[in-house]
Amino acid sequence: MKQQVLDSLEFSKVLGFIANYASTELAKEIILNKKPSTDIDFIRSEGSLVNDAKNIIINNDEPPIYYLPDLYKTISKTSIKGSFLQTREILEIYKLLKISRKLNAFFKNLKEDYNISKIYLDQLLVDKMLEHHITTTMDEDGNIRSSASKKLREIRNEIRDKQELLDRVIKKLLKNFADSYLVQEEYVTRKDGRIVVPVKAEHKRQVNGFIHGESSTGQTVYIEPHETLELNNELLSLSFAEKREIENILRQLTKKISENKETLKFTLRAVSEIDAYFAAAKYSIEIMGSFPEIVNNGNLEIIEGRHPLLLKKFGRDKTIPLHLLLNENNRIVVITGPNAGGKTVVLKTTGLLTALALCGFHISIHSDSKINLFHQILIDIGDKQSLEDDLSTFSSHLNNIKDIIESSDSKSLILIDEIGTGTDPSEGAALAQSILLELYKKRASVLVTTHHGNLKIYANEYEGFENASMEFDSEYLIPTYRFRQGFPGASYAFEVAERIGIRKNIITEARNYLDGTKTKVEDLLLDLEKKTNQLSEKLKYAEIENIRLKGLTNLYKEKIDTLEKKKNEIIKKAKEDADFYLRDVNKKVEQAIQKIKESQASKDVIREEKKSIEEIKQKNENLIQKTFDKVSDKKDFSVGDFVKIKDTTADGIIIELDGNKKRAVVNSGNIKLQVKLRDLIHSKKSEKVEERREHLYDSVLPSYRLDIRGFRAEEAEFEIIKFLDQAYSGGIEQVEILHGKGTGALKKTAHEILNQHDKVKNYYFAKIELGGEGITIVEFKN
Repeated sequence: MKQQVLDSLEFSKVLGFIANYASTELAKEIILNKKPSTDIDFIRSEGSLVNDAKNIIINNDEPPIYYLPDLYKTISKTSIKGSFLQTREILEIYKLLKISRKLNAFFKNLKEDYNISKIYLDQLLVDKMLEHHITTTMDEDGNIRSSASKKLREIRNEIRDKQELLDRVIKKLLKNFADSYLVQEEYVTRKDGRIVVPVKAEHKRQVNGFIHGESSTGQTVYIEPHETLELNNELLSLSFAEKREIENILRQLTKKISENKETLKFTLRAVSEIDAYFAAAKYSIEIMGSFPEIVNNGNLEIIEGRHPLLLKKFGRDKTIPLHLLLNENNRIVVITGPNAGGKTVVLKTTGLLTALALCGFHISIHSDSKINLFHQILIDIGDKQSLEDDLSTFSSHLNNIKDIIESSDSKSLILIDEIGTGTDPSEGAALAQSILLELYKKRASVLVTTHHGNLKIYANEYEGFENASMEFDSEYLIPTYRFRQGFPGASYAFEVAERIGIRKNIITEARNYLDGTKTKVEDLLLDLEKKTNQLSEKLKYAEIENIRLKGLTNLYKEKIDTLEKKKNEIIKKAKEDADFYLRDVNKKVEQAIQKIKESQASKDVIREEKKSIEEIKQKNENLIQKTFDKVSDKKDFSVGDFVKIKDTTADGIIIELDGNKKRAVVNSGNIKLQVKLRDLIHSKKSEKVEERREHLYDSVLPSYRLDIRGFRAEEAEFEIIKFLDQAYSGGIEQVEILHGKGTGALKKTAHEILNQHDKVKNYYFAKIELGGEGITIVEFKN
């Protein structure tokens, strides 16, 4: 895929966003060098590994990876004969070993199995011995420890002894110099690695030694006293010996590292790749991203796709999602509509999301989306005029189109902005038709934007072509930036001109100049767009209502399941009690019979035992009666019976029975519930139930929305009061009043009523994207 195309789509900016999540330099480099692939198995694998990393972060924690520079050159340096690594470089190698060991343990401790851990676990070096060599040789600041070698310890001990002796000699000399007023202060300093004494210039001949320099003013000279000359020489010699021994130690440590250089390189690559996957995973979490299905059938289906740069700038809620489908039936999609409506954004969103997905990155898209394995994206977006080549906008446009036609095939995604622009409109439209037909023959997938009206007709008539447009708010004459597939768009040129203040006589004259047929087509498109918007609004609220009813269904299903569980527990307990009781009864009967036998059936005994048996019999009858009473509650029910649902506070009226009369449909409030007959008991008539019964067959569910646009204030007042009363009585918790923005009169009327209504808890305007100040949301009191 050409870099020029990726640059036009601002692909590298998104890579930069993802790379910012990486900790290691090589991971950043891996991400920034990513390009769309044509290997479908590789792309799917990349997306899956990012998904693994994402799930690990969500279910466990982030991996122990922190900053690490590119160590390839450092590791390779260990192969050069006679060279050795500096302490800073060795500490970076140690950091790599430490990250690798901790990452290895991190993967092993994961409870779930992930492919990313299976792939990389064996590539993560764990060499505790090499770590030990490094940590016992130097401290965390890179200072070589005295214990690194016997010789180094001896040299440093000797340096310490010589230094202590030198300090005593210097101390004695300074005291003598001070007593003789040869120095201003009793201190020493170093020049060229040797201990010197700052002496007043006028007294320099009174100190026996070597002058190593003087101050900038010349008032102080730095003299190495004769008494310290030999000690300074010895210390300098020992310092050289220390340096040679440290270099020898570093060479030995470098050799140990060199023995593992290939493994270390392998480990460095593994750590960097893991870091890159986790960086992509963190980006996916931030944008609430998904990895689409990668297909190879030519189909492209973007569901809830958001442009990454707009998402970064405006956030998820304020970025309008894109829904787009390209398949065998609509390889060529022609997008029309007003200027600044978002047509070009659709092209760039489609191209950029496709390119990112073909790299294996997660994108802001629904997981059911499908991205085709395009081998190339070809574009002509924006002003490509070249001053250097002295090309006009139209010539530049045609040059790009020429290249696109020559390069395109069935594996191409083509994005063309304002096709056929920059020349005579009729000729430009004709040329655009011919170009699109040629691209269709090549089976390319094409998205084009245009203002040519003829292309709308062309797209509507030819197989494989489809119209699309950007939604426009016809009431307020502002774009909504929502993409609508299957509908051509009107230009709204006259309406927008009128809105920004161009005189009406100019606009009227302009309409007269326009071809009559074209005017009718534009008017038809405006009417179609308005009706489509109204239908979309109704569908949106129908979906909301459907979700609400599904929620209620699930709620009552849970309640019914709970009741079923309680019933089974009660039956189980009843059986246990019955078994216990029957055992007790049998025991008492056996005892009675035994007493009769043993007493030779005396009349008194027989009478007593007969009485006991009668008592047992009576208890049995009582128990049977209670059971019968419970069972009798399950007698036949009829439509119109008042009932209660067992173990709940819900009551209602039976409005339907099934054929076998094992289930009933109960109207409870405004909810219809299907309940088993055994879970119903008869109920006394209540006022609430009676009221529901009276209106059961002649009422409908209350509406959740009232549209008063176009009403007069007095008409609106009556409708609002009636609407609020019906909604509250119907048990609705929240409703909407659509009054529009207009002059504000209807809004004022609505708010005055809401202020006085005793059942209203709160009211406020809808979100901007859902109507803003044109809609008031009303919440009722419980």
